[in-house]
Amino acid sequence: MKATLQRLNPNGGGSLMRAWVTEQYKTPLIQKQVAIPQISAPDHVLIKVKASSLNPIDTRMSEGYGHELMSAVTQLEKFSLSRIPRLPLITGRDAVGEVVATGQAVSNVIIGEDVIAVVPGNWPGAHAEYVLTKASAIARKPSNVDYVEAATLPYTACTAYSAFKTAFITPGKADGLRVLIHGGSGGMGSAAIQLLKAWNVEKVVATCSAGNIAYVNSLGGIGVDYNAPTVKDEIIAQGPFDFILSCVDTELSRWSDKIMGIWRNSVHVSVTTPLLKDIDRYGLPFGIASTAVKYLNRSACSAINGRWNTYAFFWPHQDCLEELTQLIEAGKIKIPNISKVYTFDEVPQGYADVGALHTKGKLVIDIAQERAAKPSPV
Repeated sequence: MKATLQRLNPNGGGSLMRAWVTEQYKTPLIQKQVAIPQISAPDHVLIKVKASSLNPIDTRMSEGYGHELMSAVTQLEKFSLSRIPRLPLITGRDAVGEVVATGQAVSNVIIGEDVIAVVPGNWPGAHAEYVLTKASAIARKPSNVDYVEAATLPYTACTAYSAFKTAFITPGKADGLRVLIHGGSGGMGSAAIQLLKAWNVEKVVATCSAGNIAYVNSLGGIGVDYNAPTVKDEIIAQGPFDFILSCVDTELSRWSDKIMGIWRNSVHVSVTTPLLKDIDRYGLPFGIASTAVKYLNRSACSAINGRWNTYAFFWPHQDCLEELTQLIEAGKIKIPNISKVYTFDEVPQGYADVGALHTKGKLVIDIAQERAAKPSPV
């Protein structure tokens, strides 16, 4: 069936927008005027971006990480016989903003509605004034938080949700599980703790620095200092674990393969997969083979005892975003600590900060400067 598609100039006449662009990998970002994305498929949604988070994946992709795989995925999506250039590149994997145009098949949001959204990894990102995404990557914005606060969770929550689905953990199948999270105080870890607690898991033990134990505990987790000399004993005392989520790749996270339950279909899921790096280095077929060898080497010992290791990747999950909105509005999920809010012109400094990994909370770009426009309390 042929779809009728909407096209519009959201600027009321102009067809350009400001965006932060990577023209060559490992070079400074450039603010440019680029074309506003246009609706070109029935399930497309165009958003006027009001806020977007900054994540380590943004800086890594601006340096070339994932180039080969993302280019191949785009080529497949467009049924092209030749590779489609990835540069110039706009990064930013999530957005909060206003829907300004939709394709004909979109029924879950309407023009003028405020939404939270994530952007497929191979699509132009949200560090711009407008971003295009799919209807299946959008949900209504929580009504009890502002745009900046709402921007802290979509990407990290969807990545954690991917890990849960990989381990076949869903809201109705989480009761009584014992969970260990490596990197519990980060954006992904804090989202994972709260989602799992909302799903009634028995306990969530989470490694973090000594200074973040109180924060992890406030989210419903059991914080454990990863630098403590007794850290392994403390973790063992809380196990065995049915599910382990590694948001970081450390000696401690690899060691924890040993403390999963035996023959209980226990699963260790890591979101720090070598796949994209291997494909960048060796190309698509040999990169996949290289990752497969690493996977088999690590999994062999665990499989003997009925334990499983695997990887998970960010993926847009509409059900995750919809549940996120409901849980935030119900007060069951707290907004993560916000370390710093940047204006649109300050984006390069934000990339430098997140790239240095010296922040203790989320970094957010206030593109619409909604917070700056709010009057100060009297």
